Amino acid sequence: MKKPNDENSGFSKAGKGSKRQQLSKSLPGGGKLTLVTAPDSEEHFLRAMELRRGGEDTAMDENAAVELLVQAAGKQHLGASAAIALLCEAKFPQEVREEHFRKARPWIEKQSKSRDEWASVFMGTMFFDGQHVKQSYEKAARYFQVAADQGNSCAQGFLGYMYSVGHGVLENRQAAVNYYRAASEKGHVVAQFDLGVCYTKGRGVPKDKKEAVRWFTLAAERGDIHAQVMLAKMYTTGNMIAQSDQKAVEWMKRAADNGHAMSQFDLGICHLNGLADHQNYPVAMKWFRKAAEAGVAQAQLDLGIGCALGLGVPKDVYQSVYWLRMAADQDNAAAQYNLGRMYEHGLGIDQDVEEAITWYRKAAERGNSRAQTNLGLRYAHGTGVVKNVRRASKWFERAAEQGDARAQYNLGVMRQNGWGTWGDSANTADAKTLFEAASRNGNRRATAVLAKMAREVAAEA
Repeated sequence: MKKPNDENSGFSKAGKGSKRQQLSKSLPGGGKLTLVTAPDSEEHFLRAMELRRGGEDTAMDENAAVELLVQAAGKQHLGASAAIALLCEAKFPQEVREEHFRKARPWIEKQSKSRDEWASVFMGTMFFDGQHVKQSYEKAARYFQVAADQGNSCAQGFLGYMYSVGHGVLENRQAAVNYYRAASEKGHVVAQFDLGVCYTKGRGVPKDKKEAVRWFTLAAERGDIHAQVMLAKMYTTGNMIAQSDQKAVEWMKRAADNGHAMSQFDLGICHLNGLADHQNYPVAMKWFRKAAEAGVAQAQLDLGIGCALGLGVPKDVYQSVYWLRMAADQDNAAAQYNLGRMYEHGLGIDQDVEEAITWYRKAAERGNSRAQTNLGLRYAHGTGVVKNVRRASKWFERAAEQGDARAQYNLGVMRQNGWGTWGDSANTADAKTLFEAASRNGNRRATAVLAKMAREVAAEA
């Protein structure tokens, strides 16, 4: 019969009673060298749980945590299997997690009745998320409370959140802060971030910028992506802290290196605009590509334009079409407009006027002024569509309201000639106002028309 804390039983009290085998070897000059074998599966598990959210002397490293959990579960450590099943949704396929849960469930249910610390955390997680049980925040809170009373920072972090929003317990911001602080002082980085938010907004504590920045910085330095993103924004805007482009880029880089897609895009913008020391198109495109591959539509658009122009990457219209299409399919209006242009001119794709108009229309309906102007020109001249001056006027009007100089000029021409208006009556005053707006926005043809109009007025005087 196996002892209660044998590896096959999971563990009775995680973190207690764990031992390593020691071997001694005599040294030639006298004395002994003590050799310590690799940690057993329980120590792998405990280390993994620290790495998941951070410990007193441990920065957060979820990838390393997963590796240790796999090793421990491979030695039949049921706590590790429970962690894989219930806490690692993003790291393992569902069928793998289901198999681990099948192994761990009897242990979780049995040990949680004995108020085991980690089994209580797992049972609380099951009820919190509704995994394999009917969701109940009340039951989740009771199980987390058992583990929190034993000093478990994971449970304390959960309870902090539950008290902050009133899930399963009466909302109590002071209690939330107390649990966040208890977990934070044990190195729980997510709780440190949440405690920073409390100080930022004055939830359960008086507003305190200095304390907020302190906790955000602690969490960020120890691997919390949300804290890194928060600090990047704070240094960018000078909110609660002295503005610093250098510091903003540093934290942006930390978050980007940790896989935060929007930080990757923002870092690309910084390199594109020269905020990251100096303008660097190749580095900008490297970060745009990472963000684009993660599905950020604006990054896909910028990478597509970069490929079309050969900006920081080899010029490749086929790659351009690929990335523009990816962004356009996410309803990015600028990408839809640019994809329309690629179809119109046959760049990187077979020329197709009808397809170009389809994409112009999509972009125009989403408010892209250039697409609205192009669509207006199509209707004005009957190119690819049935000529319809009233529809042309409608699209020119929508673009002109956004300050598009081409639309203002073309709408001015239509007003000057009475095209596209009810009754087809000319309106010279409106036309002149539109030409003036277009001229201010840099349209040379509008400037020339205004000069001609001025000469005509002078000649009549």
